[in-house]
Amino acid sequence: MMAVTALSLPSIVLLRKVVKPKLLIIFVSIITVGIIATGYLFNLYSYLFI
Repeated sequence: MMAVTALSLPSIVLLRKVVKPKLLIIFVSIITVGIIATGYLFNLYSYLFI
């Protein structure tokens, strides 16, 4: 859940001032893929948690 705050608009605005645009795109892409992959893994193994 905390990774979602990395993709918040204020966070991206602040990072845009410090990081090059290409690196910022890579960062947002990696975080997005990580959030999606984590969601799929939790759904895949949800029967273990219930």
